[in-house]
Amino acid sequence: MNYGASISGIVQQNYWITDGKLNEIMIIDLLVTNPGTFCFLLVVVLWLRYAAALNNFKAYEKQRGAQGIPLAFPYVFPLLGNLPLPYLWRPKAFILNRNFFQRAHPVLVKILTREFYIIRGQENVKALFRSSAACSSIPLSKFAVGHAFGLPAKALSLYDKDDSGGGHVPHPNSTVESRNRIDYHVHQSLVRFLEGKGLWPFWNRFSVNITGQLHDWRNRLGSNWVYCDDLMKLVGSETTVSIFNALCGPYLLKLNPRFLEDYFEFDRNLHTYLQGVPWYLAPKAYAVRKRVLNAVQVWQQHARDNCNDSAVGADSDDPYWGSSFFRERQKIFLDMDGFDYSAIASHDFGAIWAVTNSVTAASWAVYEIFRDPELLARVRAEVDACVLESADGCIRFDIGRLLQLPVLQAVYAETLRLRMHVYIIRMPDRVDMNIRGWIIPKQKFIVTPTTVAHMDSEVWNTGLDNEHPVDQFWAGRFLKYPPISNDGKIGSPDPASSATFSKKEYEGSWIPYGGGPRVCPGRHFAKRQILLTTALMVSLFDCEILGEGKIVQEDSTLSGFGGGMARPAGKVPMRIRRRDRGGM
Repeated sequence: MNYGASISGIVQQNYWITDGKLNEIMIIDLLVTNPGTFCFLLVVVLWLRYAAALNNFKAYEKQRGAQGIPLAFPYVFPLLGNLPLPYLWRPKAFILNRNFFQRAHPVLVKILTREFYIIRGQENVKALFRSSAACSSIPLSKFAVGHAFGLPAKALSLYDKDDSGGGHVPHPNSTVESRNRIDYHVHQSLVRFLEGKGLWPFWNRFSVNITGQLHDWRNRLGSNWVYCDDLMKLVGSETTVSIFNALCGPYLLKLNPRFLEDYFEFDRNLHTYLQGVPWYLAPKAYAVRKRVLNAVQVWQQHARDNCNDSAVGADSDDPYWGSSFFRERQKIFLDMDGFDYSAIASHDFGAIWAVTNSVTAASWAVYEIFRDPELLARVRAEVDACVLESADGCIRFDIGRLLQLPVLQAVYAETLRLRMHVYIIRMPDRVDMNIRGWIIPKQKFIVTPTTVAHMDSEVWNTGLDNEHPVDQFWAGRFLKYPPISNDGKIGSPDPASSATFSKKEYEGSWIPYGGGPRVCPGRHFAKRQILLTTALMVSLFDCEILGEGKIVQEDSTLSGFGGGMARPAGKVPMRIRRRDRGGM
């Protein structure tokens, strides 16, 4: 039976459509005299409209050489568009199901009054990054610092006025003064610190700090097992303290004893701020944010009061500001319209908060290694070979060799592949963007979820017999082995031979840091931090993960998904003791 033809006949018989056009008089008359029938017929017409759009969309997807502006993903109700209600309850499951996030071609998605384009696929993503030099990050930056970190309105208004672009040379006809180019100056300060001369002093301070921190912890342990209720929290707290001290100096935590506790509480409430929940509906969350911002102001006032040229060391860092990064930003921001010390604290706290992802990643890496005895043995064999002699009794590594260890790097890369859930967002600024023949109009957002790229089973190695699905941790995805030779014939990979680390073939699919001109500038420090923290943990401690902690799920709720590295949904109980390293 042809249901479409039958429904169409009902509509025609009720005189709602005359000569292929809507009869407005009949519509009004029907609405007044018989609202029930009107609602039924309205749904019928909307469904027919949807069916026609769906047919067009399916034909469009079959065109491998499709070009032009991408079609809109079909929807039934115009006002709602593609509103994904299931996303509210199971966001990760929703974007991995077959919907607009999983299309081979770019698609336009309409949700209420918002429109954006979804881009997925290895080649499409690579093309997006290559073409993103002319994109603007201002809308996203403004949203983040305004909603999450509470940047005051006067300072926030600079983002609306900044029409200069992100390049060293402002756009022609730009009306903003050089000192008020907020997007450019903020990004360049991050690049100088995390990719330029500021990286090495920062890294050296961190490596000394984390080594001492974990050795102190080791010395407090005996040779007997000690119970700990959460491995992830323990590793996260120790690592965060070391990064804060390396980044901000000792006074942030000394002057604000509860800052670490409030910092973690702020992070747990991040989605409350990003969703724009008013303060009177979440007073505790906003009270926490107020405390962390006040703490940053207290530390920065102390630095302003005490820092002078004599306190600045040869590496341009000092004990009050911690790093040249924050000292330089004081000058940059105070020269801008609308910025005071309160606004600077909001912006700088955003930079401090950004360490969360690498800290959480290190915790996941340690967890995955300690719950797999075979993997632990392989990582320890690699790491132990990098240990240097040390006069003070603290373990030291040949960092150059450590950064090249294949299995350790594979653990790092697989951790980010499996656990990083973020939406990479770009917006063509002044001209349309061409992505392999598809045209994205200017001033329209482009969204690429890392989760979709990282969970594409057509791209990722899943083992010889698909025994390692993409939703499970397997460091072997990034390891290559020479083939077994049988009488001169090439066979399958030999897992007993030396492995090499490689992610080159996954370019455009392994995208935890984004890509293009605005690739995350903290990626170099993040990798070093994760590898060193993991190496120290496996070298200094024995850990036995207990019972329910051996299989810990991610927090895939709306409040825990999409903001970066996934948090565990539960605790990871364990037993821990110091590892005997022959005299240490």
